[in-house]
Amino acid sequence: MVGLFQNLLETYEKCSEAVGIVQVDADGNANEKKTLLPIGHMTFKSQICVTIDEDGVFVRASRDNKETTIIAPCTEISAGRSSGIAAHSLCDQLDYVGDINEGKIAAYLSQLNSWKGNIPELNAIYTYVSGKTMMDDLLNSRIFKESEYQTKTDEHGESQLDKEKIRKLGVRFIVQMTDNMVKVWESTELRNAWIDNMSSNSTFNEEAFDYLSGEVVHQVAAQHPKNINSLTGNAKLLSCNDTSGFTFRGRFAKQNDAVIVDYIQSQKMHQMLRWLIANYGYAADSQVIVTWGVDRDTEVKAKVQDNSLDFFENMEEVKTKADILSGTKGGIYADYADKLKNLLQGFGNAKDIKQHFCKICIAVFDAATTGRMGLVFYQELPKNTYLENIVNWHSDTSYFLTAWKKERDEHGKDKNTPIHYIGAPSFDDIVFAVYGKSHGDKSYEILKKNTRKQLLECMFGNFAFPKNMVEMAANRASNPMGFMDLNGKFSENDWKRALSITCALTRKFYKQQKEEIPLELDTDRTNRDYLFGRLLSVADKLESAALYKADKQNTRPTNATKLMSAFRVKPHSTWGILYDQLIPYRNQLNGAGYYQSLIDNILVLFEEGDYEDNSPLSPLYLLGYAAQNRAFLKNNNNEKTEGTDNGYITE
Repeated sequence: MVGLFQNLLETYEKCSEAVGIVQVDADGNANEKKTLLPIGHMTFKSQICVTIDEDGVFVRASRDNKETTIIAPCTEISAGRSSGIAAHSLCDQLDYVGDINEGKIAAYLSQLNSWKGNIPELNAIYTYVSGKTMMDDLLNSRIFKESEYQTKTDEHGESQLDKEKIRKLGVRFIVQMTDNMVKVWESTELRNAWIDNMSSNSTFNEEAFDYLSGEVVHQVAAQHPKNINSLTGNAKLLSCNDTSGFTFRGRFAKQNDAVIVDYIQSQKMHQMLRWLIANYGYAADSQVIVTWGVDRDTEVKAKVQDNSLDFFENMEEVKTKADILSGTKGGIYADYADKLKNLLQGFGNAKDIKQHFCKICIAVFDAATTGRMGLVFYQELPKNTYLENIVNWHSDTSYFLTAWKKERDEHGKDKNTPIHYIGAPSFDDIVFAVYGKSHGDKSYEILKKNTRKQLLECMFGNFAFPKNMVEMAANRASNPMGFMDLNGKFSENDWKRALSITCALTRKFYKQQKEEIPLELDTDRTNRDYLFGRLLSVADKLESAALYKADKQNTRPTNATKLMSAFRVKPHSTWGILYDQLIPYRNQLNGAGYYQSLIDNILVLFEEGDYEDNSPLSPLYLLGYAAQNRAFLKNNNNEKTEGTDNGYITE
């Protein structure tokens, strides 16, 4: 874990020029949540803006329609406050700056007084808040809602403000100076003044070094920041201030015996991690995966979770969607796994790879409880190793896949266009193939998190691809009738998607067993599972051809599709049943000579005793099934026939 902390500190230093610069989204809106925060600062939700002059006299107040997130200075204690009294350093809730709670307003004024010095803006705010007129000023400005007043009235018949409802409203200040208006939450000078004040107030007199950076400690961090991951706001990565529980008690007498972390170093590390998660986090429930480069440019375009098409698009900087669509329509599959190899080897436009980072970090965080966040996976790799691992994954796990990209038609309307490519599925695709779609239940999210972690371990931790994952995906793909749409009808598209992804996983599994399964049909392969898969495909296409000839295509699933689940469990006996069911369809196709000849050719490839073996099939049979389907499709595209005596069908 020390390596993680050191890399975060190094990244923060290299990105120092970006500290405090508010990020702007595509629509031009400021997004403070994705801003790299200065040390000693936090994001703060404010809804009330109070404007005063340089003498601390009230000018006006306004209220936003919704909460505005700003960057505000804070103390170590106030950043993690949940109860008790702990004032922020400048902008705070009405509870602290309004005359509601005497103890809290006194704490705020004391905190502001400790660093305001001769700074005119801070002195103006101090003077105004000390006057304790804010509540009257806000009431006269009529910024409170009707729902924030009590139903009962006072002796004059007027409704009283319900202070319990408004005390947590955040307040920010604008100071109207002689020559300009200072929005204190945006002032670089005030941010630097607060940082200087923190750095000069060293409270640690012992001679010790920081456990994260190895530098001399100036101020020990007694509380570490929370809200590192917005999905688990209260979870802390480091916690050492528990004097009543068992964070360090039982092993050490006091906190500093357990760990010593400098406050400034803790701030840098946590601010950097928070920024990385906000900008690059790939989240599922409480788990987040983040990948970054230890460099000024932290973005890693080669995302671990992407499918091959998205991976290549990010790396190659494709200018338009038409560039991707080119050469991939009409059933033609562009081999993006091969394109990625060429990129790594320096062919084509490999500028991004050549200028990549020296070191790349991959970290997975999860929160086991509401207050504790843990590091569950971490790797740091040189740039070449990182890219080679990903490209090897995309090569070994490649198969014929289809993605959908949004385009605009000639009328300017959005339409989805299928993109056929050879490559690896994304993490989300794999979760779909293994577990199906989410129905909002917690157990699904747990399975999803475990799967993503396993896939990362396979990519970068030299772990074998889990056999149980392949088996589960194969079980789902072998049950086509379990894929239903919202209307309760058979969803062929979802099933075909799951089948293709399962074939990709199966190829990966066999590749690590030192057995290469070709993408295209292997007519010489004599493996029992592969051959039974081919037989199932022939039966399916034979019936489909007959239905096409009778103008009944797409009216119902074929018998091969319906019996697929039973076929995997008892292939020999189920094939006998299925073969008998093909009799009327063979008659419709005048004997279906092409298909019957193909069945005979497959049967002679079985080794002695394999055909009669009625034991369950391995996932390899799906590769035989899909490869035979692929061969039919290629023949159909080449011949352009219409499903007559030879049995081909037009799709």
